[in-house]
Amino acid sequence: MRATLNIALMFLIISPVMGFVWDEDSKAPGGTVVGKLKSKMDTPDGKNTNIEVKAPGEEKARKYFVNYDPKLQKPLPKVLHAVRSASVGDTVELEWVKTGHGPAITNFTVTANPAPKQ
Repeated sequence: MRATLNIALMFLIISPVMGFVWDEDSKAPGGTVVGKLKSKMDTPDGKNTNIEVKAPGEEKARKYFVNYDPKLQKPLPKVLHAVRSASVGDTVELEWVKTGHGPAITNFTVTANPAPKQ
């Protein structure tokens, strides 16, 4: 019994150092993507916008939507405005989180497009 307790205490002490996460909500799966905006379309109800971004090395574009703010009961306003003001063909950088409805954008910026070759 004592050995089991010692092992459990050791695990509790070492786990933060090893990077184990106890609370799944503390860091939702997601990431950052930089790529070309391939398409942009408002949802049928007009409250959100879906986009497709093709990152370098990817075979096809991936779909994203603006994350929902439960306090406001609508998509994140600043992110939605940034997504809607971007143009197809722009190079964009976005941060996303995994949701039950697919990847949702939490931060969105249009990066400077390189000058066209002459």
